[in-house]
Amino acid sequence: MPYRISSSYTEASDYKGPILSYDKQPIPGSISICPSSLLFDKAITSFPLEIGEWHGMPAFPITSSNHKSDIPFDLLAGAFYLVTRYEEYLPHKPDKHGRFRFTNSIAYKNGFLEIPIIDIWAHQLAAAIKEKFGNSHSKHRSFTSQVTFDLDSAFAFKGKSIVRNVLGFAKSALSLEFSNAKMRLMVLTNKAKDPFDIYDELFGILPAGKATKWFIHVGSWGKYDKQVNTRSASFLNVINKLSSRYSIGIHPSYKTYLSDEYFRSELTKLVDILGQAVSASRFHYLRQSIPYSYYSLIRAGITQEYSMGYADKPGFRAGTCTPYPFFDLFENTSKNLKIFPFAIMDKSLLNIVRYDPNQALELVNRLVQVVKNVNGNFVSVWHIDYLARNHSDFSLMEILEKTIEMCRNEGKA
Repeated sequence: MPYRISSSYTEASDYKGPILSYDKQPIPGSISICPSSLLFDKAITSFPLEIGEWHGMPAFPITSSNHKSDIPFDLLAGAFYLVTRYEEYLPHKPDKHGRFRFTNSIAYKNGFLEIPIIDIWAHQLAAAIKEKFGNSHSKHRSFTSQVTFDLDSAFAFKGKSIVRNVLGFAKSALSLEFSNAKMRLMVLTNKAKDPFDIYDELFGILPAGKATKWFIHVGSWGKYDKQVNTRSASFLNVINKLSSRYSIGIHPSYKTYLSDEYFRSELTKLVDILGQAVSASRFHYLRQSIPYSYYSLIRAGITQEYSMGYADKPGFRAGTCTPYPFFDLFENTSKNLKIFPFAIMDKSLLNIVRYDPNQALELVNRLVQVVKNVNGNFVSVWHIDYLARNHSDFSLMEILEKTIEMCRNEGKA
């Protein structure tokens, strides 16, 4: 929709078309929003955010108690607070990996983490504009989806060094996991398929091209980094198959968290393996500190970031299912880095699935539908090792297939 921003009350009053007034003194005939102080404050400070309702949906910060406004809250400030991750700049107690806890978020505390609240506000605002001024020229968008994978470890046994396999045998023996030791031996002697080698099965169900994206871990081995030897033939063969079918991004290792040096080294390594540029990233363990972790990405030329979500809780961390540009509160400016929020990760489904697989499917379906209702972008996150595990009472692979099918059914439910 074409628009113009004016700070002149006189000019705005003389305008004859649709107008949105963002002022404590509304323009006659406009749709009015009474502003809070958030978008005008120079400092990043904690302040009370009163939560109310608008058309049955949570709304904040409420501002119209002493002012007559068409919209009873500062919609622009609320959206800004969520997408900039303002609350993550404020003092908070991180988890053991240095990550922002979902329990600290305003969305979780007020029960709207599982809805893309900003997109819903935008639809309600568009409806208000249409009701007051007639049809607008807003651009219609369609529902889209992306299936994404973090390739933390390409294989269970293949592609690992002699030392790692010997240690693996020893661990299995000490823990009396003889079946695991037997499987390792059979794989290494080419008498059995590696348990994580489910790639051909995935190739048969995954959407082609950019609708599927793989984030590849090429960092060195460590406590939280378990990738196979990235120079091994088995690893290189898998990467070649993936890159010929799908879009590839980097999955920076645990220690790249705040390290330019480690990130650039791993990015160079992945580019050399692929023989092509890489523009997308998602941090291993979702280990990021906003905004500091983004600086390394921007300096290295990364333009797409996919870590915006919680590993242990489904929902919309930034309050939206729409990709948006990163805005740095410290510098008060947007950057050339687009954030792609995800709605669900397989890890957060596991405990639900173990208890009740149908409940897990209902959750996925509910999240897909709320994104479809606003014609947003539904992003899910999966891991080879979780999908490959055998469970007697449920199949995570089946849930992946049904998630893809839900997303293929275009349009609203």
